[in-house]
Amino acid sequence: MNRTAVEHGLRSHVALDFQTLWRSAGVANMKHVSRRRSTERQRRPSLTSDRLQTDLPVMRLARATDIPSLVESFGHAAGKLGFPHYVISRVTRSRSSYTRQTALEMIGSHYPQEWVRHYQSRDYAATDPVHRAAFLQSAPYRWHDIIGLNKAERRLLDEAREAGLPAGISIPAHQSDGSILLFNLSGSPRSVNNASNSRLAYLISAQFHFELHRLALIPSRRAAHLLTPRQLECLTWVARGKTSAEIGEILGCSRYTVDYHIEAAMEALNIRSRTAAAVHATVQGIIKP
Repeated sequence: MNRTAVEHGLRSHVALDFQTLWRSAGVANMKHVSRRRSTERQRRPSLTSDRLQTDLPVMRLARATDIPSLVESFGHAAGKLGFPHYVISRVTRSRSSYTRQTALEMIGSHYPQEWVRHYQSRDYAATDPVHRAAFLQSAPYRWHDIIGLNKAERRLLDEAREAGLPAGISIPAHQSDGSILLFNLSGSPRSVNNASNSRLAYLISAQFHFELHRLALIPSRRAAHLLTPRQLECLTWVARGKTSAEIGEILGCSRYTVDYHIEAAMEALNIRSRTAAAVHATVQGIIKP
């Protein structure tokens, strides 16, 4: 069986599971459908199939043509589940220093801007208990279920609630290099505590992960020729989980120079996230981490 057939079968399996859960969660209102319409629908299965593919958020993810449209489709699906705010990021823990450091690479975000600025100014990535829990969990977890909170972590969650993130659920996808593709979705406590929502949030996150790899497999023969040797070096170290400061130490330049090369590589590849650019370059064989 060739790669295309395997990917098509995998996508169909994910979509089928999503359809079953989405309908059981009450999204499709079938209470008043008569037996006559049911019989008519059986006679015209193609129309029903087309309608399902149009309405289900998972199909929007499958139709994404680039990472920005994939993130937009994820946000649309999350909103349908009652999660107006979300962040998709790659979380990496540094192994080179004596003090544990957490590097955060954003792939997509729709959080209140004031909270984002406050979070970045306080360098909360290393303090965030949601990140700590991600390295200990393999299944979705609610923020209020995280145990062992210290004073700083508890204060961070309190500040997040005050900033408009009342509750949340996280879905960690552990990567082979030790990093985590982390999906954080925030909404009302009612949405977070809904069991069906948790299952569907997990499925759209898994679908996003799958489609991210699909997009990375799109042929890009000219990509390697568009990047300079320095840009390739920087992307290689990004793929290995290094921060700009760490890459600067390795290459003997400033972190600002590293950021410049990475941003230039992202522009050349037409990709908005440094993590996604590194993933794309790795899958395409442009770099070899």
